[in-house]
Amino acid sequence: MSPRFQHRIRIDLAYVGEDFYGWQMQPDRRSVQGDLAAMLERLVNRRCIPVGAGRTDAGVHARGQVAHVELANSAEVARVCGALSKLQPADIHISAVHPVSVAFNARHSATARRYAYRLKFERNIFDSSAFQVPRWLDQDAMNAACRFFVGAHDFSSFCKTGSLKENNHCDVDLCALEWSAEGGIFHIRANRFLHHMVRNLVGLLVEIGRDQRQLREVEAILAACDRQAAGKMSPAHGLFLEEVYYPDELMDPDYLPPDYHDRPHPTADEGDDA
Repeated sequence: MSPRFQHRIRIDLAYVGEDFYGWQMQPDRRSVQGDLAAMLERLVNRRCIPVGAGRTDAGVHARGQVAHVELANSAEVARVCGALSKLQPADIHISAVHPVSVAFNARHSATARRYAYRLKFERNIFDSSAFQVPRWLDQDAMNAACRFFVGAHDFSSFCKTGSLKENNHCDVDLCALEWSAEGGIFHIRANRFLHHMVRNLVGLLVEIGRDQRQLREVEAILAACDRQAAGKMSPAHGLFLEEVYYPDELMDPDYLPPDYHDRPHPTADEGDDA
């Protein structure tokens, strides 16, 4: 942290992704980070770029996105905490703004993230935040396939090829489908996610449900570590970032890890995307 900025705040927000080109700022395109930065700059009268927990893609929604921003003094903290939500546009909802430890990093301090993906059986032009799928899906096969993804695995087969890293392992502790008469919700939680991982997993599950892929293929697809093995990606508009998890002590503005000043501090752009 620069000596100029001695305070850090956490921002909890939700947004409808339909009119955004994703979280990350882009020239001449509307982004969630860009809108939030403009709101912050109105309050502190300087460039102020928030760091988000996840760089959601164009069209992806969030109910539980988290961001942090560095502030210079207690006056800025009071102004941002008191007035930021008053500047929010119609498709962003800021639910909380509060000081946290200067060691808190919305992206790198996260211990886990949880996503949900909505599937609908019937076409509904007034509900654009779900992927329409056939009612006759083999739900039992899809449920069984989910169990293959629980645990620590290399998910390279479900990552955008250009975004692969040296380490593509993720530890998944929740992977399940919740069904109703209207459709299904795919729930997944992991310590980290690869780029397009959730949408590619849903794409494979729907292919299994349509009997285009067999349940016995799942282990081989995982082991292949090849994006071409996993099939078609599902569309962005069914995906929601639901929740991000952090160590409790980082929520205390007075907390500072003993080795904080000796640690390497990552840049805002490093990290993983779902």
